[in-house]
Amino acid sequence: MSRLSDNPATTTSTALQITHLDLQQRLDACLNPLADMAAMGLDAAPVPDRPAAILVPLLRSAGHWHVLMTKRAEHLAHHAGQISFPGGKVEPDDDGPVSAALREAFEEVRLMPQSVSIAGGLDAVRSPAGFIVQPIVGIVGGDDGLDGLVADPAEVDLIFTLTLSHVINPRNFRLVPRETDGRRNDYWVVDHDDHLIWGLSARVLNDLHRRIGMAV
Repeated sequence: MSRLSDNPATTTSTALQITHLDLQQRLDACLNPLADMAAMGLDAAPVPDRPAAILVPLLRSAGHWHVLMTKRAEHLAHHAGQISFPGGKVEPDDDGPVSAALREAFEEVRLMPQSVSIAGGLDAVRSPAGFIVQPIVGIVGGDDGLDGLVADPAEVDLIFTLTLSHVINPRNFRLVPRETDGRRNDYWVVDHDDHLIWGLSARVLNDLHRRIGMAV
């Protein structure tokens, strides 16, 4: 089985060879099983934390694998203007984090739920706004996963992607030391020419980087 590395030339040529089925099989070996997340619902998070879910979509475009991300609208109450993934809180009508992540991705960028094959999950993270956020990794079908996506201006200012090779490369990640109220509160940053990717989104990408680097 071919393998991606942090060498850009090797990564680019190898990524072209990875099919949807190949990627699904590789992710099966490194992501948290869906069964471990099934019980996460409105009563699962400790008070005052609230359960939420984000979708980490992997898609092909122009012959390469990418991670879909968004820039949040400037007028939102939480994390306005920041780089994020499609997602939001788990609503009472959702069956769980997977259902919530797919619903939010459709609402925010019109990603059709039936086009997404759920591969598994990453580690849940706590947001500064008081949410326990469960990242759900999904593979978008087709050779152009961006086709038909439209940002909802009420929630999203911009849709963009990171190449999977960018996420795999450890040189794009750095941990920034910080103290808050006398306690260590370091945060991750993902270097990018056009966008500031830090905090929760960078932490999720680092988790994906750590896992997928071993699997692909």
